[in-house]
Amino acid sequence: MGELILPVPIMMIEDQPLCNQPLEMILMRLGYPKELMMSTQNLAEAETWLQQHLPNLIFIDVAVHTTAKLGFIKNLKHIHPDSYVIAILAQQQTTLLFNAIQSGAQGYVFHHHTEAEMLNHIKSTLRGGAPIHHDLAQYILSHPTKGIENKSGLEENPTLSLTAIESEILNLVAAGLNSQQVADQTHIPLYKIEGNIKNIYRKIASLDS
Repeated sequence: MGELILPVPIMMIEDQPLCNQPLEMILMRLGYPKELMMSTQNLAEAETWLQQHLPNLIFIDVAVHTTAKLGFIKNLKHIHPDSYVIAILAQQQTTLLFNAIQSGAQGYVFHHHTEAEMLNHIKSTLRGGAPIHHDLAQYILSHPTKGIENKSGLEENPTLSLTAIESEILNLVAAGLNSQQVADQTHIPLYKIEGNIKNIYRKIASLDS
C-alpha cells in the first residue's frame, strides 16, 4: 500500500451511519487517522464543509436523495476537480451507478461488499484506475455509440466513442472476468487495464459536459 498517495481530508456523506463503521476501518487500514474523517447525513452541512475544508476524498451514498447527491457531485467536481469521489450504492442500481460516473464519480463501493472488496475498489481508484464489474460493463456496452442528428445538426443522444482495447476490456468483464483476469488474457499489464477503465469513466463523464 506504500504506492498509494493518500488524499486528505476525507468526507463521508452517508444516510445510514452504521455503514460508515466498516468504511472507517478500511480507511484506517490504508493509513488514515480517524481525525481526518468527517461524516454527515446532511447535504447542506457537506456543502459547507466542502467550502471550508476542500476534502480530497469523498464517499457519498447516492441511493437516497439521488438528484441532490448527483448535483452535489457535479458541483464538487466543478470547484474541486482533483478530488476523488467514490459512490456508495447497491449492486443492482446499475443505471444509478452510470449516472454517478456521468456526474463525476471515479469509483464505487456496494453496501454488501466485504471489507476486502471495498479495500480493492478504493485502492484501484486511488492508484489512478477505476473498478468495474460485469453489470456495469454490460450497461456501458449497451449505451449508443452512434448519434442521431436533429434538425439543428446536433446529436440528441450523447454517445460514447470507445477504442478497440476499451471495447475488448468491457466485453471480457461483461463475460465475467475481473480486471486481473482481463490483464492475464490480453497480456496487458493490470495498471494499463485499470487506466483504460479510468478513461472509459472520463468518457462517460464527458457525456454530461
